[in-house]
Amino acid sequence: MISKYVEMEKLPLIELAELNKSIIFRDSFQDIFSVADLDGSIEFGDVDAPERYAPMRLDALLMVLTFEGTLEISLDYVPYTINPNTFITIMPTHALQLNKISPDFKGRLLIASKEFLDDCNTSYGNRNHSIANYMEVRKNPCTELEPEETQKLEESIGVIQEKMKERTHFYQKELVQNAFIGFLLELANILLGKKDRLIRPTLSRKEELFEQFLQLLFEHCKEQHVVTFYAEKLFITPQYLSLILKELTGKSANKWIDDA
Repeated sequence: MISKYVEMEKLPLIELAELNKSIIFRDSFQDIFSVADLDGSIEFGDVDAPERYAPMRLDALLMVLTFEGTLEISLDYVPYTINPNTFITIMPTHALQLNKISPDFKGRLLIASKEFLDDCNTSYGNRNHSIANYMEVRKNPCTELEPEETQKLEESIGVIQEKMKERTHFYQKELVQNAFIGFLLELANILLGKKDRLIRPTLSRKEELFEQFLQLLFEHCKEQHVVTFYAEKLFITPQYLSLILKELTGKSANKWIDDA
């Protein structure tokens, strides 16, 4: 069986600037973090282009909160039909395919660049929790919500939008970061309450190695900057580790280490 990830690095990569240009009505902070309303007229790229609905990768984290209508997407080639009151997490490592949007679809979209996320991590974070749960979120990208949970997240997003508009505030960056962290805390609280209902990820051997690599990277990235160190810890060759990371994420081992 051919791995569904083999062509990951060959998928077209949609840059954040290109994505931002396609969304006219949005609140934005320095073009590295945006919030936009989505409806049934959403377009990614040229309407007449044959590749419009082809699989793609994005170089940003996307989060979608749905209110009305339906959305059909594929993430890592697994199809999902999204109904109202659903939260979707689309990571840069996902292969995304937009299949169908109902005319009555309405939702809210958050787009966070790597730069913005790194700033939040530097200011607020210990990344152990996020890395430890990376694969679980990746395997459970769509979460069904109760209407009151949707409302709570919508209110938190509204706070972010308010802070984005305070452009003369000397500490606007910190205000926006705080509002985003507040949103993530509300989201984490909701997701933890549903943890028992999540599908425990059944990992392939390559995915297990990827998860172990992330743990090692978190623990040692400040001191260890060569692929050989991590490969030896995993009892595999540096070439095989790089191959796994390329297949699963489109990024080489060296790139992962540099980013960390």
